[in-house]
Amino acid sequence: MTRILLIDDEKNILKTVGSNLEQNGFNVDVAISAEVASTKMDSNKYDVILCDLILTGMSGLDFLSLIRNTNKDMIFIMITANGFIDDAVKAIKIGADDFISKPIDMDGLINNINILLSKKENYHNENKPQFDTKLIYQSKIMEDLIKEIGMIAKAPSNILITGETGTGKELIAKIIHEVSGRKGPFVGININAYPDSLIENELFGHVKGSFTNAINTQKGKFELASNGTLFLDEIGEMPLFIQSKLLRILQEREFSMLGSNSVIKLTARIVSATNIDIESAVLQNKFREDLFYRINVFHVKVPPLRERKDDIMPLVYYFIKRFNAENKKNVVSISKDAEEKLMQYSFPGNIRELENIIERAVIITPYDIIEVDNLPNYLKKTGEVVSSILMPSNNNSDYDLNLDAVEKELVIKALEKNNYNQTKAAASIGLSRKQLRTKMKKYELFNKNIKR
Repeated sequence: MTRILLIDDEKNILKTVGSNLEQNGFNVDVAISAEVASTKMDSNKYDVILCDLILTGMSGLDFLSLIRNTNKDMIFIMITANGFIDDAVKAIKIGADDFISKPIDMDGLINNINILLSKKENYHNENKPQFDTKLIYQSKIMEDLIKEIGMIAKAPSNILITGETGTGKELIAKIIHEVSGRKGPFVGININAYPDSLIENELFGHVKGSFTNAINTQKGKFELASNGTLFLDEIGEMPLFIQSKLLRILQEREFSMLGSNSVIKLTARIVSATNIDIESAVLQNKFREDLFYRINVFHVKVPPLRERKDDIMPLVYYFIKRFNAENKKNVVSISKDAEEKLMQYSFPGNIRELENIIERAVIITPYDIIEVDNLPNYLKKTGEVVSSILMPSNNNSDYDLNLDAVEKELVIKALEKNNYNQTKAAASIGLSRKQLRTKMKKYELFNKNIKR
């Protein structure tokens, strides 16, 4: 049954229009203000919103803007009084699907609702992916990525996922596994999380007595992922001697446990991921070219958040809702100024960094709205950060955006702010300690005499 949320500060409108809609087969909730409506939407899902333009508190136009920041799909119909045609046109430009004037023609309203519902259903049938992505997005670039996943997921071929830290590569890998229909489990391993001496054992397993302290036989990730998906995260960090063994396994489709001569068939599909420029690593002889071609049958490139700005606010409101529940808070929105700061920022830590920013903001704000003061200090000075990463071009007096510079600056600021405590610094910008150390190595920051 179609669910409608009717918002008006006139109780007689709520009663008469709501009753009429219910008599015509709709399930109707009512709210006397946009603020009450926001609370209802936290725990209910609606197909259609009918909202008066003039409300006590937040206006209908502001509420429409709030809705369209998080949901471009919900049908929104604005109710206007006669003489407010300019505002009605503005509502359409912001994202209203239709507007009606008071006094309300119920037959016309019901007809319009049914037409809009029919158009929405037809559009979804033509455009929706045939699987649940579990991704929060509305950008065209992510829509194209989802379509790509739908085309390649069921093939048994190896897949390489590339993208910056915090872009969601593991989530993409899990979606590929779910869509593939493979009967075995999804098994992941972060290559960067193990010293070189232990990676081989983690991947291949060992038999009892194969080395000192091998008191029991232990299966490796290749065997645990039988008939499923083996996700090799941070494969760009894999030692060369393991790369050689992995290449042979992918060629022969079989492997042996350490200390055993028995051959085990490889039935797992291999999905790899890296945040480094792996093609450059190949040119520098840090990654085997033949292995690169083996793991890169299909290449999925996950875009950084700065290239999918349309997804920032939907993610913000998703995180607000999540951290409201976890912290028993009731934050309903984010101010325009705070939103502007987020939209101006380049997010070197990507979605993970945004998640940490919103978690912090939800916890510390004393109100039901996130303000600029609730954002980290480096975001409050977005203009200063941007100016620090605009470096003069060697060719002319124009300025080029140097993304390495903004990442280095962010790491330096995090280290300074946290008195060089790497664990705290990493958490403050949405990274793991190991990922922070990788970036510190990249920018030669392993001492307090940091050079900007």
